[in-house]
Amino acid sequence: MAARTPGRRSPGARSPSVGGRRALRAPRRLAAAAAAALALCFAAPARADDVQQFELAKTRFDAGHYEEAVSRFAAMLDPANAPCERGPIEAEGKPCRISEPGLIERARGLAAAALVALRRTGEADAYIEQILLDNPVYSPNPAVFQPEVIDRFTAVRARIRARIEEVTRQRAEAQRAARLRIERSREDERRWVAELHRLAGRERVVAQNSRWTAMLPFGVGQFQNGDDGLGWFFLVSQAVAGGTSIVSAIALASYENVDVSPRYSGQGGGPVQSVDIDALNSRIGTAAAVNRVAFGAFATLAAAGIAHAQITFVPERVSFRTRPVPPPPPSFTAAPTISVLPGGMLAGLTGRF
Repeated sequence: MAARTPGRRSPGARSPSVGGRRALRAPRRLAAAAAAALALCFAAPARADDVQQFELAKTRFDAGHYEEAVSRFAAMLDPANAPCERGPIEAEGKPCRISEPGLIERARGLAAAALVALRRTGEADAYIEQILLDNPVYSPNPAVFQPEVIDRFTAVRARIRARIEEVTRQRAEAQRAARLRIERSREDERRWVAELHRLAGRERVVAQNSRWTAMLPFGVGQFQNGDDGLGWFFLVSQAVAGGTSIVSAIALASYENVDVSPRYSGQGGGPVQSVDIDALNSRIGTAAAVNRVAFGAFATLAAAGIAHAQITFVPERVSFRTRPVPPPPPSFTAAPTISVLPGGMLAGLTGRF
């Protein structure tokens, strides 16, 4: 298989005018500039030494020196060789291994094409298998490869179809697993941020308790210690006992101030007793007993509450209260933009705040 060379014009063919050639060149230059700018923005740059090694072999391929081209491609694809060092290299320097994936695929394709031209189809098929297994959707470019080479790709693809499908399935599973790992990582990060937000929104407050406050009745000491149940018990019970003692004391005082002296009738009769002395004495006795019991209960409950508050005294209480958390900063995204204009090209950067 000979290398393709540009076609020549016949002597009688008419050449386009100068103005027509300029008109045709302008869109081509714009397209080439746009493609170059896109490549600079989005493509991963290849190592300069890898490119040099590839170009040295490609030059032999283009010149039809297929044996030398195959030798150079094999050397740069040999995993036993050391990676190419950066910097300029000599044409006859020590062979090295290229590392850029795109150049590796192109080198294998040209090596396969050279081997097909040399009728060494078995070796060519080995390179084609590596290309298809690494890139199952690879399709040879008819503008680069001869029909014989494309036929070899078709034959090899049909022969290893099962392996290609298995590789595709495994890669899909690996990509799905990678996406799941990324999603789990993002979910863990979201939970972590939510926990930080929760902790940042809580303020720890330490209140120092007082022994003197714990000496007060009505469950004040219990409330101070954080024992709200007993605090409410002592508050209600002491309030009931104290209130009963006060009411009974008022009733006792009113009974004792009752006027029990006899009264005289207006018709000259004898003195008449208007108050039932026995009933009054009974009420006085009852009020006095209730007052004594209620006051004793109040005093007992107050002493018990104070003693309990002192025994179970808590020096300090820790509580939490919410506080405002500042909102997150606005997100920023940016992307390069390229526009082809008449007579040139415009490159820019768009962002969202």
